[in-house]
Amino acid sequence: MTHTLEKPSATSAGLMNASMLVYLFWLLLPAVQTTGHAVTGAAAVALFGAGVLLDGTWLRAHGWRTLLRAACAALMPVILRVFLARGGENGAGFYVQQAMFWFPVVFAGYARERGDSRLWRWIRPLLLAVVTVTTLTTIGWLIQGMLRGGRVYAYSRSLGYGAGGEAQEAYLKELMLRNIGGYDFVYATVAALPLTCLGIQRSGGWRRGAFCALLAAQAIMVALSQYTYAMLFAAAILVVEGLALAVRAASRGRVGLGASLLWGALPLAVVFLLRVPLTALAANICEGLGLSNFAFSFRQLLLALEGGATSADSRLAYYLTALEGFFRSPLTGSLLGGEKLLSQHSDILDALSGTGVLGTTLMGGMLWLMGRGAFRGLKKSPARGHLILTGVAVGATALLGTVVYSRDIAAVAMMGALLVLEGGAAQA
Repeated sequence: MTHTLEKPSATSAGLMNASMLVYLFWLLLPAVQTTGHAVTGAAAVALFGAGVLLDGTWLRAHGWRTLLRAACAALMPVILRVFLARGGENGAGFYVQQAMFWFPVVFAGYARERGDSRLWRWIRPLLLAVVTVTTLTTIGWLIQGMLRGGRVYAYSRSLGYGAGGEAQEAYLKELMLRNIGGYDFVYATVAALPLTCLGIQRSGGWRRGAFCALLAAQAIMVALSQYTYAMLFAAAILVVEGLALAVRAASRGRVGLGASLLWGALPLAVVFLLRVPLTALAANICEGLGLSNFAFSFRQLLLALEGGATSADSRLAYYLTALEGFFRSPLTGSLLGGEKLLSQHSDILDALSGTGVLGTTLMGGMLWLMGRGAFRGLKKSPARGHLILTGVAVGATALLGTVVYSRDIAAVAMMGALLVLEGGAAQA
């Protein structure tokens, strides 16, 4: 067992702990991120590497595990770039970004296997603090944008478009200096909703009230962000969590947390059966409220559900491109050559189209190796239903959107899992 090994030195543990604290503070506060630049995130990863190298006891006993994690983290960006065409023209920048993206996965796996609470000390309060601050500032500026109207309305959506010339870069930097969360933060918030609900259930008194307020703020921010899928995912999660709470209350505790979440998910099956009329209703409501972006998305979804042709501007058309590439060669995709048919709007569909079932399975195995040990104890954890729901949210985002560019999603999901599964030790 890894816990029988001598603990890392104070210097080693301190460096690894500091690496994640610096990373979260820099990443989840957009104003700090844009002033600290990518060098700060890269420095945080380097701190972790230095801490691992000083952990001689672990390296002597399990150095191969560390080497395997590093090799997978180094190879994954190459696979994404070559076969999924990720990263655009800036290959070096994408590689640096990817090192930071996989950092929380590697950190969580290493920390759980090492079993030393010093590695995640202070992460919980810092994570809650920075998420709360960015959520509140984003809400404030989104409301301000709505009142002003015009092009400044969709601040968060603007940050999701990426840079496009010096004028656009200056505008995006201005938004980040206001500490407005974009695509990455919004979808990370969606993934964090089950964890916030868990915080409500595990807390009492003023702490429960604080978690309730945070949940309400997160829901408001997602709704104001204008990301259609984020709003749908958030609504589904809140419905499941709310119904699960009602089931537990009605049974007076006889139905456990995991079983209640399963009962809470049943209405989603009903929603699936009624997807066409409900989608039409949602489109009509959005049109009546003047939410043209939402209405367009719902109309395109409705066309696809009814078997009609979708607009060229709809993501559904891009998904069909990736599916065509997959069906041309389900086993290897374009791995062995041939035309790449990629959507650039779905990580999972592009993985299937670009590498087939074999390549996608290999990528999944590499992901497991990087985070090996991170989810140890999940089956026995009373919070497993919430963590599975978070995983479903991340998976849905990867299926209907992109995750590999979104460092916020990886950081929030992996640190949330680390803290929840470590339980009381995580709060030490």
